[in-house]
Amino acid sequence: MNVPATARTSTISSLLGVWALFLAFTFLQVGNGLQRILLPVRGEAEGIGASAMGVIMAVHFAGYLLGAKLIPVALASVGHIRVFAALASVSSTAVLVNAVLVTTASWSTVYFVSGLCNAGVFVILESWLNDRATNETRGSILGAYMMIMMGGTAAGQMLLNLGSSDGFGLFVLSSVLISLAVVPVTLSASTAPPVPSDDKMPLRELNRTIPSAVVGIVLCSYVQSAATSMAAVFGTQSGMSAARIALFTSAAVVGAVLLQMPLGSLSDRYPRRAVILTVTVISCGLAVVGAMIPASSMLLVVLNLAFGAFVFPLYGQFVALANDWVPPEKRVAAASTLVLTSSFGAMAAPMSIGIAVSTFGPAAYFWSLASSLAVLALYLAWRIQVRQAVPVERQSPFQPVLARSGEIAHSVGKWVLHPLAEWHHHRDEHDGEGDQPHPSHRTWPTDGSD
Repeated sequence: MNVPATARTSTISSLLGVWALFLAFTFLQVGNGLQRILLPVRGEAEGIGASAMGVIMAVHFAGYLLGAKLIPVALASVGHIRVFAALASVSSTAVLVNAVLVTTASWSTVYFVSGLCNAGVFVILESWLNDRATNETRGSILGAYMMIMMGGTAAGQMLLNLGSSDGFGLFVLSSVLISLAVVPVTLSASTAPPVPSDDKMPLRELNRTIPSAVVGIVLCSYVQSAATSMAAVFGTQSGMSAARIALFTSAAVVGAVLLQMPLGSLSDRYPRRAVILTVTVISCGLAVVGAMIPASSMLLVVLNLAFGAFVFPLYGQFVALANDWVPPEKRVAAASTLVLTSSFGAMAAPMSIGIAVSTFGPAAYFWSLASSLAVLALYLAWRIQVRQAVPVERQSPFQPVLARSGEIAHSVGKWVLHPLAEWHHHRDEHDGEGDQPHPSHRTWPTDGSD
C-alpha cells in the first residue's frame, strides 16, 4: 500500500518540527551511554568490586523511580524549559563529581541524583514529543525516538575507545555532551506541552486484570537492566580490555533494534503469550550458552548481540499483552503502572547480579539472566494452561516500547488500534447513537484470565 504524498510531507514536516528535541535527546543518550560504561571500567581500576558496583547501578534506577514521581510536580510549578535546563545541568555536574570523588558512597549518591535528573529530562522530552505528534506522524516520531535511544547509547559506549578511564578526559566529554542538550531545548521556538497526565491505575487492579504482564514486566526488566548496567561489570571481572567491553556492551544495544518489529509482528499474528514464551525460552538458552563461552572469544560478542535482539522486544510484547485486556481509556494509566513495576525489576538486577558475580565469578552474570528467564518461561507456561488467551483477532498491535519508556512511547497504544475512535465518538453523538458502544471500547473480563 503506497503512502500518499501528503502523508509523507506531513511526516517529514513533523520530524523537522521536533529536530531540536531529537538533537537534545541524542546528546543526552550519547553522554549517558558513555558514563554508564565508564563507571564500571574506572571502578575496576580503583578497586570497586562487582557487588559495590551493583549497588551503585541499583540506586541509579532508584533515582529514575523517584524522578518520575517528583518531576511532574516541578513542571506544574516552573515549566518545562526551566526544569529541563536545571536537571540537565545537575546531571552534567554529577559526571564531573564522579571523576573527582571515586568512592562507593559518593558514586552511589551522585549516580542516584543523576538517575533522578535523567528521569526528569526524559519525562519532559517525551511529553514534548507526544504533544507535537499527530495520529498520522506519531509512529514515525516513535520510531525515530527509539532509534536515537538505542543508537545514542551504543555510540556513547563506543566512545570509551577515545581515551583512558583513569583520567578526567572521558568524564569531561560525557559532561559536555549532556550539557549540550540544554542548547537546542532552550533555543527552540516550540511552545511547551501541557503537564503530563497524573491518571493512575493501581498495581492491584492491573495485576488482577493481567497478572502475566505484571510478572513479565518485572522479570524482563530485571534482565534488560542487567544487560545495560552490569554487562560492563561482567566485562571488567572477566578481564576484557576496554575496547572489548565497549564492543560487548554495545552489541546487545544494537541487537535490541534488530528483531523488535519482526517479533512484534509474530505476537500480533499468533497467540501472544505463546510467542512471548518462545522468545523467553530462546533468550534463556542464549544466556546458558553465554555462561559457557570463554570471555576471550569473539563469539561472546556475537551471542550478546543475539541475546539483546531477543530480550529487548519482550517489554513491548508484555505492554501489548496488557493492552489486550486493559480497557482503551485506561491504557496510558496502565502503562504508567507498568513503568513503575519495571523499576523494581531494574533496581533488583544490579544488586543481586553484583553479589552473584562477586561470589561465584563472572559466569554468574549469564547464569543469573538464564535463571530469571527460566522462571518467566515456567510462569508463562502455567498461565497458558490455566487461562484462556484473548483471540488473535482481538489482540492489540505491538509497539517497540523499551523498559522505562515514557509518555511518547506508551501513548501509542491508545490511538494505534483505533485512530478514528475520537471521530466516531463525535459522529455518534451527532447521530444520536451514543448509547451504542464503539468496538474500541469493548473490554475484557478483569478476572485474571489472561
